[in-house]
Amino acid sequence: MKKLIYILFFAILSGSQMGCRDSFLELNDNGSISPADFPKSLTDLDLMLVSIYGVQHEWGFLGHFWHGYAMYCLDHTIDLQWRGSESWIGICSGMAQLGDNKVQQQWRDVQKGIYFANSTIEAIATYRTQAPASEKDAIDTKEGEAYFMRAYYLWHLQSLYGQPELDGMGVPVIQKVPTDLATMSVPRATTRETYQAMIEDLKKASVLLETQTDKHRATKWSAKAALARAYLFAEKPDSAKVVLEDCINNSGKTLVPFESYKQMFNGDTQYEYNSESFYETGNKASPDAPNANGSRVQNTGSTVSLLYTPFYIDPLSEERKAMGYSNQYMHDQNLKRFGYNDAPPLTEMEEVNGTWRLKPAYVQQQMERREMLGQQEDGPDPRLFVCALQPFFDSVMVAGKYYKVAQAEFGKWYTLDPATGLDKNEFYGWPLRKNQYLQGTLAETKNVAGANFYFIRLPDIYLMYAEVIQNSNPTLALEYINKVKRRAYGFNPDVPSEVDYKSLSDKTKAPVGDHLANNPLLYERWAEFFGETRWWDDVRRLKIGAQEAAFYKTVAAGRSIVWRDEHYAMPISPLEFETNSNPGMIQNPGY
Repeated sequence: MKKLIYILFFAILSGSQMGCRDSFLELNDNGSISPADFPKSLTDLDLMLVSIYGVQHEWGFLGHFWHGYAMYCLDHTIDLQWRGSESWIGICSGMAQLGDNKVQQQWRDVQKGIYFANSTIEAIATYRTQAPASEKDAIDTKEGEAYFMRAYYLWHLQSLYGQPELDGMGVPVIQKVPTDLATMSVPRATTRETYQAMIEDLKKASVLLETQTDKHRATKWSAKAALARAYLFAEKPDSAKVVLEDCINNSGKTLVPFESYKQMFNGDTQYEYNSESFYETGNKASPDAPNANGSRVQNTGSTVSLLYTPFYIDPLSEERKAMGYSNQYMHDQNLKRFGYNDAPPLTEMEEVNGTWRLKPAYVQQQMERREMLGQQEDGPDPRLFVCALQPFFDSVMVAGKYYKVAQAEFGKWYTLDPATGLDKNEFYGWPLRKNQYLQGTLAETKNVAGANFYFIRLPDIYLMYAEVIQNSNPTLALEYINKVKRRAYGFNPDVPSEVDYKSLSDKTKAPVGDHLANNPLLYERWAEFFGETRWWDDVRRLKIGAQEAAFYKTVAAGRSIVWRDEHYAMPISPLEFETNSNPGMIQNPGY
């Protein structure tokens, strides 16, 4: 809590000086922090460093906007249960709108992370001139963290606003604290230059973080894993291969067992910061904080799941009730891609003596699916039950009591209001499970949930490695793909199993006609990281937006997805063009 207060103090002080006047640039301004007085100690440096990490919780970033307003819409992790916002529907359907707050507040808050990182890097350079030699390793570690976090924020900025083509428009690369209004007007770098800036920062970080041991912060292996990804996206596979092999052979990372894997996305601290995590954003629910309201104030957690909280069945009223806003649920097409092809539950209802129930044969079938997870040829990928909650079978807690999960709609649990535009013969409505708070309504935690967000895990390293060697060594590439699949099916990742793919074009769980149906590498990337906001990066990089649109087809109860290549990059906030007059600062095409 003391660190949180420091974050708020630093952010408010910085924001008030930047927003109100130019005199914050004067060293004699008593209302600002002078380089002559600050930093004076390692504690001061850590205060600045904590402010960088704190930006991850900003309302416009992982604090709320990143998942449900942007990434989950773009990659069709979700469909919309609430259909009252045309701009929100537009993000899902391929028609994002210029000036829509849902895709512009991220620009402001992610940039804040870069600004704080630049401030810290410059402060460290100043402090080095007066620091005792005994503090060198500690200073190196803090500088490495700052470089890592600057690359981390630049990555996210590029993911949402930069064009995927290497010669296309990336985002502004700002590596110094502006000293006047002129230096605040910067052009967009190319995408290639943007990735190169990340690469240079991560190379520095991987060296400076040699002695870092705090698993809650960036380490040298965080930097190397991110460096490998930046090399891959910059189309430098040979460089990526070297770093990936280093991560595989020397990081000491191992895949956790499936039962731990299933529990590591929902805020249970015994499963977080585990043996396969290279970097994750730490979240902590804070229901007892004074004046806590995760929807409106700074906090130590995130309120992203407020938008996609589950529905549950009230046994007294037989109604579906929401645990939060519950605006979103898992897009039904994802069930098919996970290999789930059973009948929609509303087609398996019967009325017996005036009481509605699921048909016993259907209940038995579903229980067998769950008990024999991964063992049935016609059964789904086990990761479906890591990523989603099955209505009528999974449970959630409300006010200390467990209730069955409901389909993501209102009304009686055994009906579907025709006004929704949904067809009971087709509708599934499974709520998301990843990053979900399952131990109460979000109102019980003042809308602040504590599930950590993973940035890079070992399966990502394995699958990137398979990608860069698939032509030179397809046998080894297939082995690394199978390591990921084996763990998902409960097998030893390092021992051949009955579920192994036999080739790089073997059949996956995706349905015939889906472009992932015979692509184990891409299917495993999709299934393993579903709900972790990573798939959109691959959709952009591989330019498969049109294929994805063809698979998902519709959103919001029948609105067609219309693919446009312009949709790979979201519109930049108009406010940026009011304050940044550089002619190289150009809006993305299509907006």
